[in-house]
Amino acid sequence: MARLLLAQMSVLCVLWLLCMVFIVYDASKDKVTLQQQELYDAAFAVAEGLQGDPARLAHTMNAMEAALRGIGGADGVAFPGPGMVLADANGTLYRSRLLPTAFPLIAPGEVVQLESGGRQWRARTVQSPRSGLRVTIVMPADGVNIFLTMASRGTLVLPLLISLPFLILPAWFSIRVAQGPWRDAMAELATRGPQDLRPLPVEGRPRELAAMFTRINALLARVSDSAQRERAFIADAAHELRTPLAAMRINVEALQRQASEPRQQQLLDGIVSGNVRATRLVSQLLRLMRSDATVGEQLEPICFDALVQERMAALAGIADARGIELELSGDNGVLLAGRRESLVSLVDNLLDNAIKYSPQGGKVLADVRAEGAQCVLRIADQGPGIAPGLRERVFDRFFRDPRQAQGGSGLGLAIVRAVVEQHGGGIGLDAAGSMGLCVTVSLPSAAGAKR
Repeated sequence: MARLLLAQMSVLCVLWLLCMVFIVYDASKDKVTLQQQELYDAAFAVAEGLQGDPARLAHTMNAMEAALRGIGGADGVAFPGPGMVLADANGTLYRSRLLPTAFPLIAPGEVVQLESGGRQWRARTVQSPRSGLRVTIVMPADGVNIFLTMASRGTLVLPLLISLPFLILPAWFSIRVAQGPWRDAMAELATRGPQDLRPLPVEGRPRELAAMFTRINALLARVSDSAQRERAFIADAAHELRTPLAAMRINVEALQRQASEPRQQQLLDGIVSGNVRATRLVSQLLRLMRSDATVGEQLEPICFDALVQERMAALAGIADARGIELELSGDNGVLLAGRRESLVSLVDNLLDNAIKYSPQGGKVLADVRAEGAQCVLRIADQGPGIAPGLRERVFDRFFRDPRQAQGGSGLGLAIVRAVVEQHGGGIGLDAAGSMGLCVTVSLPSAAGAKR
């Protein structure tokens, strides 16, 4: 709005300046005063009637000059013109007191420009056909003086100064009223999440907004269809892959029991290991698609510390196999409003990563606390950690730290961030002491969550 108001005021100022330049230029030409025959006729009428009375003639001519100047006939004015010189065949009958004493007589004819008394003048002389009297009207030809005179009379500056406040306030109000529908539309868009692709309401919108919203809705529809096809394809492919992978593992395990040579056993172990990784990748893809599909589902009250304790117990077997100690601390009865299946996926991925990257015989610490309107989960491990420059990139799908020796698909933290964003929370990665990684997840509590 400020830029629109500034643009409007700038246009007005430019127009005013152009008008001022034109007026000054036009005034400097003296087209009106010096070419106006009525002034000369009036001077002839006065002079011819008072030619025998020099005192009355001088007084009347002074009054005439004052009327032309519009300044009351005061002496010592910075810009004196217009001035008059009255002469006959015998010499000068009257000379304006504000003109130089040595001002020359001008022959009748067109407008001429001359210098007298250190200033530039423009003058024109007309001779009466009846009496032979000559009247010369003189105007300053100094552009600066012309500008000062016009400004002192308030013909340029004063109207602008008076009108600006009355122009700015209505302009500001009209722009603010015109931008009201745009502000409402922006406020509505700001409340939407990244997965909310519902069409924008067009009914009741101004014509300009309705046309724009129609095109945005068409774009949203195309994006939604594309995203839906992508999710359906990945979900269908992952679901279809689970059955052949499970059958493959059963067959390979049957072959393992029958294998007699160490080389065969080694090859079959490699196939089983690859099958396990493929099965995990398929499971994570399904979780990712489910996390994208849960947008708009109703939230339910969940005891977050109890959920974390439950998932730690479910993964205790994996931790025991590697000698990892799991420890839980924090507050009891930490409530949040969320989707249970998504939160289970979040906690499982974080705990699984912490167990996988911790060294043999290490420790994984989980801490759940209520901090203001947030439920905060911190999971710290003793693994190699993640370089500060990669702590944002590891949330991208299929990206993995190049230094990691452990296998993985690069989807775990992407799933975690998707769940966190769906719940309106935040996630951050920090170093856990001298070594290891601490993942901090903040989710709105049950009182502060939006349903």
